[in-house]
Amino acid sequence: MRRFGSWFAFAVTGAALLVACSSGHPVETDDAPDGGLADAATDGANPPGPDDRLTASELTWTWIDFPETQCRDGSPAGLAVSLNSASDKVMIFLDGGGACFDLLTCAGNLANLSTQRAERTAGVFDRTRSENPVQDWNIVFVPYCTGDVHGGTNEDGMIAGARQKFVGRLNLEKFLHRIVPTFAGSSQVLLTGSSAGGFGALLNFELVQEAFGDVPVTAIDDSGPPLSSQYIPECLQERWRTVWGFDRSFLADCGDDCPNPNDYTVDYLKHVANKYPGKLGGLMETTADNVITLFYGFGASDCTSSLPVPLSEEIFREGLLDFRATSVSLGAFGTYFAVGTTHTWLRDEIFYTETSPDGVKLVDWYRDIVEGRAAAHVGP
Repeated sequence: MRRFGSWFAFAVTGAALLVACSSGHPVETDDAPDGGLADAATDGANPPGPDDRLTASELTWTWIDFPETQCRDGSPAGLAVSLNSASDKVMIFLDGGGACFDLLTCAGNLANLSTQRAERTAGVFDRTRSENPVQDWNIVFVPYCTGDVHGGTNEDGMIAGARQKFVGRLNLEKFLHRIVPTFAGSSQVLLTGSSAGGFGALLNFELVQEAFGDVPVTAIDDSGPPLSSQYIPECLQERWRTVWGFDRSFLADCGDDCPNPNDYTVDYLKHVANKYPGKLGGLMETTADNVITLFYGFGASDCTSSLPVPLSEEIFREGLLDFRATSVSLGAFGTYFAVGTTHTWLRDEIFYTETSPDGVKLVDWYRDIVEGRAAAHVGP
């Protein structure tokens, strides 16, 4: 059994509760103040305007500060780029790393970027792999420090008496003010991410597509399955909505297509599919993901349980198949389901080695969606 994840320690009744949670790979730490990346100069007194383009040396990971954005603890956020002027395509990758909606979950969620500036070279970021579907693309890497699956608008959050900035959506809007002009001549945008970033890729699809206008955007979600309320109770969806401020985020985009503000996961997917017919996308997930089954376990007993009760493999798999049925009815949204407990592929070598029992490699399924071929359904 292969497991990926960083370990979060929580103090519970005087003992340590260790939970495999959703960064999906070991946290990369900085060996130098800039984490090994070149820094692009910014002026905190004069934040970049909406027409300012991102600039960096070719094929060099460069960190760019955004003083006008915030992490959960109020410190500035930012992003990293690896640019290639020979390509007219761009991947926007939203990183993962848990979630923060109560004292327990917030204890294991990164609240700033102190350990997130390291160069990315593995998985989908590996430019040396010829089979990489985005090998020569421009890359924008959006780290994760807001605890809200990149969807929050709550600038005045409160967890156990501590102020929190759940502003992932607001940050992304500010990032797009510079990302879009930089890649205005692009022929394609891939919006993707792992775990919390996988959720973020789907719930921010409309925002990114509208920002890029006629440039087609494709969304692929790694290990962030938006299951129906049969599997994610309304009480848990309500908690995320109120704590993170979803009413002013993608739920505002969804409007009347999301009539129940506490049951929105599937309705928003349908809203996007109906508004942008023929748009390709996909979800990759395992049938017993050891992180997501725990994450959804916070809804146990109508959200009254003091500790999460992980969904069983049988129930989680049932939820994935229910999601697949919805996807089939919507058209161009594929699924790749693998048997096992692995959480996330895109940031690791396993992206290239994962193969279904009938011989379909995950990287080939991913490439088919990226290159506009039919979105397939692979696995159980």
